[in-house]
Amino acid sequence: MKIKRLHGGAAVIEAVDCIEDDCIEDDSTKVEGTRRYRIPVSRRMGARDIAQSVSIYSAGRAPSRRNREGEEVLYVVRGAGACYIDGQRYELEPGTGVFIPPGSVYQIENPADAKLEIVSVCCPEETDVETAFSIEENNAPVTALKLTVRESDRKAIQTGDRTFKLLINQEAGCRHVTQFIGVIPPGRAAMHHHTYEEAIYIIEGAGRVWTEAGSADFKPGASIYLPRGVSHSLENTGETNIRLLGVFYPSGSPAVRYDD
Repeated sequence: MKIKRLHGGAAVIEAVDCIEDDCIEDDSTKVEGTRRYRIPVSRRMGARDIAQSVSIYSAGRAPSRRNREGEEVLYVVRGAGACYIDGQRYELEPGTGVFIPPGSVYQIENPADAKLEIVSVCCPEETDVETAFSIEENNAPVTALKLTVRESDRKAIQTGDRTFKLLINQEAGCRHVTQFIGVIPPGRAAMHHHTYEEAIYIIEGAGRVWTEAGSADFKPGASIYLPRGVSHSLENTGETNIRLLGVFYPSGSPAVRYDD
């Protein structure tokens, strides 16, 4: 990975490494069973509480995982499969958001040869994740809070010339993290700041992120880290919309911003 440092701790992390099965590994690529992943945003690169990982799952079941205290949200970028949360099966398809409550054991299954790509954000960052639990499948009907949401089922909310769709938030029982999909048309927003820490993943489109003392280009597959209170602006320099996955901590609304 290549990190472009910006003003106030903001950063653009370019995915110059590759996590596909047929690519050469480097120091930023990790392997965990059927899962190959990188961690663009973490305390190691200067983040405070938020950690973002980008994973490619090959066929089969990855080792189970459990965060002791952190709330984790997943988003399926491509591929299909299943997520088992405390033994309950949840179907995955592109555009699915998933909430993993603290203390829950979860496992990702990819039943096909096609790659399953998932972006995960955990807040606060867990430094000692427990893995490889034995899980008993629970086929009983889901009666607890709904832990998954589909982007196609969510209503777009207008804010200026931009829109966003809330995925995982307090409605799913996620107390401290908000996950959303944002759409940015060509053009640039005014400089502003937020009271939360944010990790962004670029799904489609290209542009430039501006801060008070520097800027950097981004493209699909890049991650952007924005600390609390840092003045910034995202510009769409292309002719088609940017689609991005945003997660921030603590929870709130993407529509709330403070102009500078």
